[in-house]
Amino acid sequence: MRIKLTQDLVCGPDTCLIGEEYEAVLILPRSTTVEFVASSGRKIRAFSYEYVKVTSETNT
Repeated sequence: MRIKLTQDLVCGPDTCLIGEEYEAVLILPRSTTVEFVASSGRKIRAFSYEYVKVTSETNT
């Protein structure tokens, strides 16, 4: 799923800023916590209050 951050995330040397979009996967099927890869290659987790899902606006 594609997510957009609603808060800045700082994880060690990595900083992910509000508005940036990432491809993410859910940690567990019933969880709202997602994991994505920062530009450095480090995996970062975001909680439901730190992101929103981005929906595609393509028509079929």
